[in-house]
Amino acid sequence: MTKTILFVLTGQAELGDTGAKTGVWLEELATPYRALDKAGHEILFGTPGGVLAPLDPASLEEPWLLPAGHWLLGQPAAMAKLEAPLDLATIDPARIDAIFLVGGTGTLWDFPACHPLGALATALHAQGKPVAAICHGVVGLMTATAADGSPLVAGKAITCFSNAEEAMLEYDKLVPLLAETALAAQGADYRCAAPFEPLVVEDGGLITGQNPGSAEPLAAALLRRLG
Repeated sequence: MTKTILFVLTGQAELGDTGAKTGVWLEELATPYRALDKAGHEILFGTPGGVLAPLDPASLEEPWLLPAGHWLLGQPAAMAKLEAPLDLATIDPARIDAIFLVGGTGTLWDFPACHPLGALATALHAQGKPVAAICHGVVGLMTATAADGSPLVAGKAITCFSNAEEAMLEYDKLVPLLAETALAAQGADYRCAAPFEPLVVEDGGLITGQNPGSAEPLAAALLRRLG
């Protein structure tokens, strides 16, 4: 049975005031997209405010550009959706069967305080629908809440890009917040593997992946949840 999955993407193209570019990390988009598309599911793209979703230039270069990335770059329909994503504030959660928060350093600017994103994650989780997120994208859960009004991640086992990984890339000095620190502050039961090793953590309908290497097992976990 065909399901509709909303991929939530960052619209942030600037890495703060460094002059460098950022955006969606291609591997974290491409591998789940290809797996879900192959399974026959409908995939929608959305961003905060409906702005276009830029790809992080670094993710388009070796050694980060992997087979799924090459494949997605050759899919005109998917690439067109990056240029004209839906505005998260206009999406009816009844329309979608799952949500997937794609990573990329840009998410650290436009995901943490995005209340329309939190409202979508809150509604889907309450309905027992899968809520998945990877790497930096997990910070999009920060405005989502449980039934009692507490942070959705409070007491939940999750993972995301680790502080150790940020430090290894020296991004810890550039970004507005550290995903691990921010989510732990909301009471999340944070788990991580060694830097850049894949890890997927499932807690009920919440599915999170640590880093780009976690994209394939996360896609498999989401497909299992979708049946």
